[in-house]
Amino acid sequence: MNDLNAPLPPPAGIPVRRMLTAALCACVTLGSLVLLGPAASAATLPITSVTASSDDGNEPDNTIDGDLSTRWSAAGDGVWIRFDLGSVTTVDSVSLAWYDGDSRRATFDVRLSEDGSTWTTVLSRATSSGTTRSLETYNFADAPARYVQIVGHGNDSSDSAKWTSITEAAVSAPGDDPPPPEQSLGVGGVATPPGAILVPDQDSRYEIESGGTSADPKVYDCQGNTIHGGVRIEADHVVIQNCYVDAEQQYGIYSDNNTNVTIQNNDIKGVEGPGDLNAITFFGDRHKILYNTAVNFVTGDPGDSHTDFIQTWVSDSHPIASDDVQIRGNKAVGPPNPDREDSVPSIHQWLMVEDYGRGGNSGGNTDGMRNWIVADNEMGDSWNQSIKLDGPDDVSITRNNFAGSSTRVMEVTSASTGVKFYSDNRVGEDYGRVGMTVTPGEGPP
Repeated sequence: MNDLNAPLPPPAGIPVRRMLTAALCACVTLGSLVLLGPAASAATLPITSVTASSDDGNEPDNTIDGDLSTRWSAAGDGVWIRFDLGSVTTVDSVSLAWYDGDSRRATFDVRLSEDGSTWTTVLSRATSSGTTRSLETYNFADAPARYVQIVGHGNDSSDSAKWTSITEAAVSAPGDDPPPPEQSLGVGGVATPPGAILVPDQDSRYEIESGGTSADPKVYDCQGNTIHGGVRIEADHVVIQNCYVDAEQQYGIYSDNNTNVTIQNNDIKGVEGPGDLNAITFFGDRHKILYNTAVNFVTGDPGDSHTDFIQTWVSDSHPIASDDVQIRGNKAVGPPNPDREDSVPSIHQWLMVEDYGRGGNSGGNTDGMRNWIVADNEMGDSWNQSIKLDGPDDVSITRNNFAGSSTRVMEVTSASTGVKFYSDNRVGEDYGRVGMTVTPGEGPP
């Protein structure tokens, strides 16, 4: 690894393997998107045997007998079931059918191993949809494995929350999956899907209180209309897209303790007022912040206010430690402010993340944030650092264009582990240093 904590010699930065402009025109990869049923083009792999940490008489073999009326069940946080494929092969998804899956949501991890000893977590704290007893497919990046393990963390029912119960399971190899829909930067960069809720011009804050399902999120599409007063999301399984947002308050788009929310292809401006001034504030799991623009998004003299493009934290009022977050393809730049003057509405931090007990916050989920990717973004002026990570684990920073100026690019505290800053990022000459060790090569797609 190359240690780039030392000052960067101008004008050289970190070499770029793929230019940002090309990345912004590429199709977006939505990672662990949940689909109902196995992917049609994926190859289902034979499972030679199945074992489990324990059971209540409903044995693990019941998950591969082709019968949805039988199940494996075990009680306790961390119980597991393990599927042996017989030899190492490339896998890209698991499909699981849950006992009472249409009335309760299970929480679980997916882990892979080539030898049964060394394990890699490819999905952490994933959740079932709670809407079906049929197979649901959970995708992840292609990886070699002989063993696929599901680690259960119970479910959300009031009478049997300690149980993990699976009726059927399948493991799939990569197939010729159809490409994701084309998506490019800004309003209009993603198509309006059939059945979307069309949002007209709004003279006051727009509140979203109704969501869809994990497999079929509810899409709210402005089609280029303007929302004055910001957007507040109070529902799971929501997409908000193609909106011009004139905040006229402290935040542009605010998602409060929700699951599976996508904020994409919006343009945010007009953030104003005392306190934290954020283009996007979110709390909850499986958020995707994709291809939004926020250029000079703070209005007026911010004074002592703290201005961030994206911010999240854990506290009593916002208890969920956000897992499985994707931040891709966004452009947020502010006016240059090399002298760090309070009166200039520049970006203090492009991304600010504080986990449980960090940053003076107290309360909330102690499990910790994990599994983030920050990729293909353009990041403008910042103050002490462009990105501050105080607690989230397993974060990939890749293919970004750091185009502003700052003392350092990254501040990663000792509360975070597994953070990787790849050498395919582009760092401008006005940054004093990276602030952490650089990982050679290209990051994940």
